[in-house]
Amino acid sequence: MHNEGDRMKVEKEEIYIYLENDKAFSTNQSLRESFIGEPKGNKIYLHPIEVLYLANIRKAKVFENRQQLSLSQVFQRFYSAGIFARYNVYRDWKDRGLFLTFPERSRMENFGKTPIKKYPSKQFSFQANFPIFFVKEECYSLAFGKDARKFFEEYWFGQWGVYKNIERGNLLTLDAIETLYLSKKGVETIDVSSNKKMPFEDVLREVEKKIPYASRMLEIYEDWRDKGFILKTGFKFGTHFRVYFPGVKPVGGKKEWQHSKHVIHVFPKEVSMPMSEWSRAIRVAHSVKKTFIMAIPGMKKEDYLKEKTPIDFVAWHRKSGNEVERPSKDSPSFLILSLNEDENLSGKMLASALDRADELGLRLLIAINDRETSVTYYLANRIELPGSEHKYYEIEWFTP
Repeated sequence: MHNEGDRMKVEKEEIYIYLENDKAFSTNQSLRESFIGEPKGNKIYLHPIEVLYLANIRKAKVFENRQQLSLSQVFQRFYSAGIFARYNVYRDWKDRGLFLTFPERSRMENFGKTPIKKYPSKQFSFQANFPIFFVKEECYSLAFGKDARKFFEEYWFGQWGVYKNIERGNLLTLDAIETLYLSKKGVETIDVSSNKKMPFEDVLREVEKKIPYASRMLEIYEDWRDKGFILKTGFKFGTHFRVYFPGVKPVGGKKEWQHSKHVIHVFPKEVSMPMSEWSRAIRVAHSVKKTFIMAIPGMKKEDYLKEKTPIDFVAWHRKSGNEVERPSKDSPSFLILSLNEDENLSGKMLASALDRADELGLRLLIAINDRETSVTYYLANRIELPGSEHKYYEIEWFTP
């Protein structure tokens, strides 16, 4: 039977939890050992997710007003929109023998556990002594002559000839974002159909008819290009750009075509992305052994103040040697944002969550719960790109 020491409090309603299989401990002591609930005096305050976990996984008997609740009644009693995805992440983390709690129970200070990856940069400038001819119906441009070929070989803008076969053809093809960048930098841009010069603003207007967030993509492209990086289309890898570090040329010294090791996906603050699409993009990049970089352009200080993405959990992990971190003596390692595979996440929401993790000196885990209750984790590592006003993160699969 339960006793007065086993009384729990949930949302101002008192209930009793009795763990039938606990022989060595009272229920209260067992919960304290498991870091479940928030002890206050002789009571433990439980979050609804913890009640669901105890009832479903630990087979706890739940009593309310001296009446035992069935499992279905427990779920009905404590259900709220979105709770099942959060519950399932909580259950998965606990099943791995790890500890987690809710942000309101944790002290919020900087724990100094946010590793920052520093990317190199190189001063970049170029000269283009030829015009580019813009094909507005298809959003690309062409350039001709020896100067255009030399420009390609020197700076790796566009594609001379055919991909991986530069001797097959005699023109330079530039994609939409490359065209915008060169036009913005002052390269003479001519409408191929009218033979009239086009200002950058007109080129951008035409491109955005086909690519709605082209200006955001240009922001990221320009940020990296101006620092010496080479950005090419990432279409084959399900992303916006593939990235080469400063100093790379189209063809190596042994006439071998260069291969990128990084890709960038532009996630504008105004855009919402289904988590299924998020997962696919990262999976494709990882399947070809490329680092997936998430770029979130357009965020301002006021955006972070207005958009406060709720963080679901503060979590402890493992130390070296596989020893488990414990809340009683170790600081946490992660913040966890939990979603299901059908939910949408906006660039602004993700940026806000990442910013919160940076403030606390913790790493952000994005936990995606699928329809079979499997949970996939993605870890965000912040990138420092010297002189950049944008935020970038490497996103990788993570197995707790």
